[in-house]
Amino acid sequence: MTDAPDLRTFATFDGHGGKVSQRVEVLDHRDDDHEGMVPVLGAHPLGAVDERPVDDAALARGVASIGWVDPATLRDWYRPDRVVVSAIEARRSDLSPGTYADTRGRGRVRIDGLEAHLGSDGRPAFRALAGSGVVDVPLPKDQVVRLVTVRADVRTPSGAAGTEIVTTPISPLLAPGEYPAYDDDVPGLPPRAPSGRVHVRASVLLEGTLFPVERLDEPANTIWVRRDDRSVPIAANEVGPDLVRYTATPA
Repeated sequence: MTDAPDLRTFATFDGHGGKVSQRVEVLDHRDDDHEGMVPVLGAHPLGAVDERPVDDAALARGVASIGWVDPATLRDWYRPDRVVVSAIEARRSDLSPGTYADTRGRGRVRIDGLEAHLGSDGRPAFRALAGSGVVDVPLPKDQVVRLVTVRADVRTPSGAAGTEIVTTPISPLLAPGEYPAYDDDVPGLPPRAPSGRVHVRASVLLEGTLFPVERLDEPANTIWVRRDDRSVPIAANEVGPDLVRYTATPA
């Protein structure tokens, strides 16, 4: 998650009659020879029409290539929204530059830091700071619906000064890795320095079996898990936070 979110589009492609599913990037190209179809970029999207290599190399299994598919075969679409409004409209709507989180229970709160860390109950959480600058109760990621980034001094399509609003759905998962620990933080008091670092591992419960999470590709809304000695991508929104198990050990 950054101040300049990736605006690319991703989806799950069901190829070969639904027998093969994979995450692909949906491209914005148009081609009169493939009317009604959309191009996708993926690791050899099996079942795509008129598949072509990305570069001069020959097509090979597992190598990224471009193919045309029926939009009906795509699901789990993941695409951030971007809107540019006039400066006058931004003032009327009281849009202030910054990064915000839309939540299920607390509405929209301003985020002064995007530090993902383990909450007191073991869940991944933002260290959310309220607009007053006072530390609020840690905001669990599974309660954050989306991030909203507001940036001023952007030109509208007509060339006038405007304000950009980028809305990005976020994954409720915490990527495996090393994170600062804030065990000394007290809700309602100013933030304290990190108390140390923790190494976080994650596993996903699928069909009654736990599979280790290798990495989280948040811009693509994709989780890569280790399954049958293979690295398998699955859509993050298909995995609820209640299906993820975390293990945190001092780093």
